[in-house]
Amino acid sequence: MHRFDSIITVTGTKGKTTTVHVIEDVLRHLNLHTIKVDTTGHFVNGVRRSTLDDSRRTWRLVPTVCPGRYLWEIHGNPELVSGVAVFEAALGSSASSGLGYRNHKVGVFLNVFEDHIGSSDRIQSKDDIVRAKDFVFQRIKPGGWAVFNADDEYVAKALDKIPDSVKKLPVGFAFSHFDVGAHLRSGGVAITVDESGSQIVLLKSDEKRILADISTIPWSFGGKFQPSVWNLLSAMGAIYGYFDGKLPDDLRLAFEAVRLDKYGGRLTLLQNQQGVKILADYAHEKFSLRQVAELARTMTGKGGRVIGVVRLAYDRTDKLIKETAEYIAKIYDAFVVYDKIDGYWRQPDATLNGSRFPQKIGYVSQVLTDELRDNNMNVERIIREDKAIQRAAEIVHPGDVVVVIVNDNIERSIKFIQDSFEAEFA
Repeated sequence: MHRFDSIITVTGTKGKTTTVHVIEDVLRHLNLHTIKVDTTGHFVNGVRRSTLDDSRRTWRLVPTVCPGRYLWEIHGNPELVSGVAVFEAALGSSASSGLGYRNHKVGVFLNVFEDHIGSSDRIQSKDDIVRAKDFVFQRIKPGGWAVFNADDEYVAKALDKIPDSVKKLPVGFAFSHFDVGAHLRSGGVAITVDESGSQIVLLKSDEKRILADISTIPWSFGGKFQPSVWNLLSAMGAIYGYFDGKLPDDLRLAFEAVRLDKYGGRLTLLQNQQGVKILADYAHEKFSLRQVAELARTMTGKGGRVIGVVRLAYDRTDKLIKETAEYIAKIYDAFVVYDKIDGYWRQPDATLNGSRFPQKIGYVSQVLTDELRDNNMNVERIIREDKAIQRAAEIVHPGDVVVVIVNDNIERSIKFIQDSFEAEFA
C-alpha cells in the first residue's frame, strides 16, 4: 500500500488553517509533492480538488473532521507516493470519525481558547478542549516531533501525552510554561523571536541560528500582528521536524515566497483606488477579532475609521457571543453584522433558550448586534454576507480600513469584496 513519507497534523483553537497553508506552501516551494486539507477543502500540489461544500455533500463532514479520508489521492497520483500530507485537525477529529490515519510524523498544537465551549456535552471547559486535542501528541510516531506553544498554559497540560520516543520542539516568546533551559541543556531545540523582535531564531544549547527575517514575510506585517508571528513560529517548527533538523539552504526564500492568497483567506489585504484598504480574515473568536482590528488601526489614513463586517460561528453560546461583543466593541468605529448560515442546518428550535448553541437563522447576528448596541456602537445588521460587504462599501471613506470576517467559502467572500469595493490584492 502506498504511504506518505510523512504526515504533519496541526490542531488548536485558532491559526490552524493559516499554519497549514504556510507549511504546505513552503514544502511546495522546496519542490516536494503535497496534499493539503484545511477548512476550505483539499488540495494536491497546490491545486484545489474539492471545496468545503463538496466535502459536506459527499461525506457529510467538513474536511478537517477525518482529514485522512483524502489519502485516497495517492492511489491515482504516483508522484505523491513520496509526498507530504499537511492536515488541519478540528475538534471532530478526536470524536468517533477520528483522523482517518494511525499516526503522523509531526504533531503541532497551537493554542487553546474558549471557542466551542458548550458546543457538545464533552466540551464544557478549556480542559475538555485539551483532552479533545491531545490526540495530536498521542499519534506521533516514534522518532517524530511534537511542536507546541510553550506560552500556553493549557497546551502545557497535554505535554505528558507526548511519548518518550518523540522529540519535543517548543515555540514561544517567553516559554512561560516549559523549562526551555533544561530542554536546551539536554540537547533539545526551540524556536523563538530574538530580542529585537525582528527575527525568528533557532535555539540550541551552544548556538542561536537565524531562520527568517520577519520584515521579509509580507503576511507578518512587520511583526505588528502577533497571531501571524505565532503561526510563523509553529510553521517553522513543523518544517524543522519534517526535515529532522536538516534544513534546506533555501528555507528563508521559501518562507518569503508564501502568500495568504484567495485560498488562504487569512489576513488578506486588498485596496482600491479611492484609498480604502480591506483586510479579509477568518477571525472567529474575540481575541483574534480585536487583534485584527488593532492591526487595521495602524493602517488607517488621516481621520480614517476601522469598520468591521463581522460574523461569529454558529456554535457559540449566548454568553460567549455577548462577551465577544463587549470585548471588541470599542476597537471598531462601526459594524455591519451578518450571520454565518452557509452549510449549516439551522432549524428553529422550540427549546432554543436551553440549547447548547443557537440554531435559528439570524439568531447569532441578532444577539451580537443587540450587545454591540448596548455598548453604544454604530451597528447595522444584514443577514447575507454579500449584502453586508456591499453595505460596507457604501459607507466607507478614503483612509478607512474595513475588516471583513470571511465565510467558509473564502474564494466567494474575496470575490464579493473585489466586486463591491472595486478592490485588488495589495
